[in-house]
Amino acid sequence: MLRPTLQRGIVHGYRPLVIEIPGYRLLRQLGRGGMATVYLAVQESVDREVALKIMSPALLVDPNFGERFLREAKIAARLHHRHVVGIHDVSRVGDYHYIAMEYLAGGPVLSKDGPPRPVSFALRVTREIAGAVNYAQQKGFIHRDIKPDNILLRDDGSSALTDFGIARANDSATRMTRTGSVVGTPHYMSPEQARGKQLDGRADLYSLGVVLYEMLVGRVPYHAEDSLAVGIMHITQPVPRLPDSLAVLQPLVDGFMAKDPSDRFQTGNDAALAIARYEQAIASGELEGLEVSPSDFGREARVLETRISPTPLTQHSPRPASADADPRGRSDPSMGRLEEIMAATDDHIMRASRISRGKAKAKPRRNRVRVGLLIALLAFAGGGFLVWKHQDRLRAFLPNTELNDILARAQQALDADRLEGGSGDSARELFQAARTLDPDNDIARRGLRNVGEKLLARARDALARGELAPARQAAAAARELLGGGAAVDEIDKAIAAQDARGTQTESLLAAAQAEFDAGRLLGDGGAIALYQRMLASDPDNALAKAGISRSVDALAVLARTAFEAGDMAVAAARIDDIARVMPDYPALPDLRAQLGKLRESAAASLAKDIDRAEAQLRSGRISGEADSAQSLFESALKRDPDNARARAGLRRVAQSFVVQARAALEDSNPGSAERLLNQAAALAPELGDLRAARVDLRELRERLAIAAERPPPSPADLERLRSLIAEAAQASEAGRLINPPGNSAYDKYRAALAIDGDNQDALNGLNQLPVRARQQFDLFLADGALNRAQGMLEVVRQTAPADPSIASMSERLANAWLDLADKRIGEKQSADASRALQSARSLAPENPRLARLEQALRELSPPGG
Repeated sequence: MLRPTLQRGIVHGYRPLVIEIPGYRLLRQLGRGGMATVYLAVQESVDREVALKIMSPALLVDPNFGERFLREAKIAARLHHRHVVGIHDVSRVGDYHYIAMEYLAGGPVLSKDGPPRPVSFALRVTREIAGAVNYAQQKGFIHRDIKPDNILLRDDGSSALTDFGIARANDSATRMTRTGSVVGTPHYMSPEQARGKQLDGRADLYSLGVVLYEMLVGRVPYHAEDSLAVGIMHITQPVPRLPDSLAVLQPLVDGFMAKDPSDRFQTGNDAALAIARYEQAIASGELEGLEVSPSDFGREARVLETRISPTPLTQHSPRPASADADPRGRSDPSMGRLEEIMAATDDHIMRASRISRGKAKAKPRRNRVRVGLLIALLAFAGGGFLVWKHQDRLRAFLPNTELNDILARAQQALDADRLEGGSGDSARELFQAARTLDPDNDIARRGLRNVGEKLLARARDALARGELAPARQAAAAARELLGGGAAVDEIDKAIAAQDARGTQTESLLAAAQAEFDAGRLLGDGGAIALYQRMLASDPDNALAKAGISRSVDALAVLARTAFEAGDMAVAAARIDDIARVMPDYPALPDLRAQLGKLRESAAASLAKDIDRAEAQLRSGRISGEADSAQSLFESALKRDPDNARARAGLRRVAQSFVVQARAALEDSNPGSAERLLNQAAALAPELGDLRAARVDLRELRERLAIAAERPPPSPADLERLRSLIAEAAQASEAGRLINPPGNSAYDKYRAALAIDGDNQDALNGLNQLPVRARQQFDLFLADGALNRAQGMLEVVRQTAPADPSIASMSERLANAWLDLADKRIGEKQSADASRALQSARSLAPENPRLARLEQALRELSPPGG
């Protein structure tokens, strides 16, 4: 059951309400609004982070709200789209309705009062959300409240639309609030929404257009003092105009924000396709007026650096010092203040010291007679102790005996270092003989211990010299005399370790020789590593040093063999191995110099091949041939795996595949699109547009499935279909093949196919667009209208990117520009000649005529020179 609990706040006496929902652990508050509070929570059953939106109980004033909320939210949970925030759970506990949604860490797409977003970012986000709106349109849903706060970013920069269910539930509750204002956000309302009229998906596209304008300009298009005035401006004011630097995008804003819904983009797919064409034009450098870098396209947008600072559910502070603190409040155990503990400790010590001094002063003086008696008694006891302690020395004053003679001879042997033997005159033998005569004799006992200590020292000396047998013998004798002990155990371990090292050295030497003979020089188990392990335990081992020297000579042979084979990578690796193992190897400088020369030669050859690959890419020879751009770039990478130009070239090849795949998607050809996307993924799996294109592929297949189940077109649809095909034919005859957006033959045929995907007239019309463009190209080229001919070449590239005639068209047009440049040079019109040469270079940079004409242009004197 859901229950509120009390926790201690940062101010004494403040107790914030914390909501508990079974199955979820709330981490912190993400945001709060008039209708709901959103928390970051963990769904415990699957251990994942979710955004938990808990609706305000005040909404229960409407008796039908709860039932309607749950019904609408569950419907929204059926939306499964890359750019729609997923809903995991919808339920009610007590008086609280809640939704568990996908958590997007990137925050809103546009922060309040934030700067404008880059053009590439704004177009990509708008295209993604347009796809989400299109998906919702096909499912029969209308969002009704698209604004920046409802467009969130994931960590990878992709966007997603949120609050489908909430917006729908609120709108279905009532179209007007108590004050008479329309439900929604005034700055983003469509004119029909501001009037309170019936809505369809085109209202969502209008709101998305406002968001696009705000991302580009940095502010909403209409400003007024109150919400009602803003709504009136949406109804009466013209479509806002973009700044001059962005004017090329104005047709796009017009398509979103037309006042009449019939003049807008009709579906999210229409809008997304129009944006995609702008993106392709910017990426190819066609729209030079925009202050963007074409390389921005095809990369993921960076996640917003400025995010809403989360507000924690609870805050921690020091425990209040009052004695009447809430007994249920949680607090950490306390040891008290350090200075108080130290003060108490010092006070205790000082009290003990004062008591001790008081007792000392309180002692009465003793009687001098008692003191004298006590001294005498202590002297007698001390004398007895001294006699007992030095009894062995006192024996020297006794008459000589056999025992004393043996002890004297034993001490002489000990001093002469005759510790052991079999002739009866060693220290050990003599001290043991004395023990036989007097088992309790302390001199003999200490003498045998001294013998054991000297034997232990002898064992250490022998071990240091590497003489294991004498060391082992002396250590064994010491153990017999000393009875073991830590020192004896230590020397035994040292002897065993050195013995093992000797055995290990022999084993390593045999193993290293075997690895060398087998040619296995490198690696953890190779000959060099084994020789180095021998030197680690025995730095002066001559055999190990010689083995390493022979191994390095073998590495030098391998490096020279790699030189002969042209394998620079192997040669460089072997030279690096030599430098690591033996930095002062005499032949190392010569090997490095030879490697440098070969690298220079290989780099020049590689650069030439990459230049050729880039030329093939520009001419449209992308793949499928032995000398195609893809095969040449891949060959370059085999020779130099880290070559940046070759990697970038393959990435451009992958981008070309994605462009062709998008064309296949526009032609409703999912099979061809999937094949092209797979080719792109094999070359550049991290390509930004690849993920989006796969999403578009999935959506195309879903649209085709929906279309397959769609009922036959109605009479009104058929009439609209005939009208669109007629308009498309007129646009084609007028030369409006792909431009302007929305009024071109391409867009009209696509709109017709949205009604009837199998309509042969529309399909044939689309297929005829590149044919028509090639015909116009020939006419314009013959008439010398080179700019118009170039426009037709671009039509072929966009409508049929795999058309084999593109290469020859580019070459013919380049030669026409070169003819014009030659003519203008002869007329001494250097500016016109320079422009013509630039156009030719963009089409055929490898044309042999370019160099001669560029030299002639440089020699042409400037006007007045």
